[in-house]
Amino acid sequence: GDFGPEAKQDYSVEIKGPAVVDIHHFALMQSGRPARAKYWWQRRRSRRNELAFSDHDGQVRLVYRDNHEHQTDIEEVYLQVLRSAKRRVVIANAYFFPGYRLLREIRNAARRGVEVRLILQGQPDMMIAKLAARMLYSYLLKAGVVICEYCERPLHGKVALVDEDWSTVGSSNLDPLSLSLNLEANVLIRDRAFNRELFERLDYLIRNHCTVMPKDHAPRGLLWRMTIGFMVFHFLRHFPSWAGWLPAHKPRLKPFSPPTAVRSEPHEPL
Repeated sequence: GDFGPEAKQDYSVEIKGPAVVDIHHFALMQSGRPARAKYWWQRRRSRRNELAFSDHDGQVRLVYRDNHEHQTDIEEVYLQVLRSAKRRVVIANAYFFPGYRLLREIRNAARRGVEVRLILQGQPDMMIAKLAARMLYSYLLKAGVVICEYCERPLHGKVALVDEDWSTVGSSNLDPLSLSLNLEANVLIRDRAFNRELFERLDYLIRNHCTVMPKDHAPRGLLWRMTIGFMVFHFLRHFPSWAGWLPAHKPRLKPFSPPTAVRSEPHEPL
């Protein structure tokens, strides 16, 4: 629905079924109750290589990144599906400034004939997000990638689809903070009906509310922009490991319990 002129363009999905158990255990683990999620954790680690695809329709899985054993899980899933894409790729991201591996696979998909469309910020809440993304436009446009700037309001969505059956919805952008620093979680959805509905929504957004960048778009000072972009990306990319060398306070997370209601004593009548 439309929540007014100051609302952001975003996407969410309601999940039912077995995947809810994974999401619940993930939340328990992040809130400091790992013992209750121990079995799930071991089971999930054994199937990490199966996160992108499965053999049947109607499957939902959780994938996340943290700063421990899952630093590249979300990025690896994107790499897998981009390499396997045959017909179409649509990615809508609030903040888009991926590393070279993802850029290369996006470009390669377009070069082998896959229709690749990116929906990016046209009216961002942070101008630096738009400037960072635009550093990459020429590189992608020359390969045949279609770049669409959403111009009606700030874009907050983080969704993608590949071909007619694979989709993802979650919290992770394709930028250094999401891919290298933040705790992020996405759901992977292999379902043709969901993919079709998401595609129709994104296609409508492109046709009615986006500006398509011309193929010859090349901002002035391209070499300088790409050099600065390269330096900024790698600084942010390696910031977590650099920060780990410094002594830092590590806050402990504890489960929240609502306070016990205090019963008031009855007053004497006046």
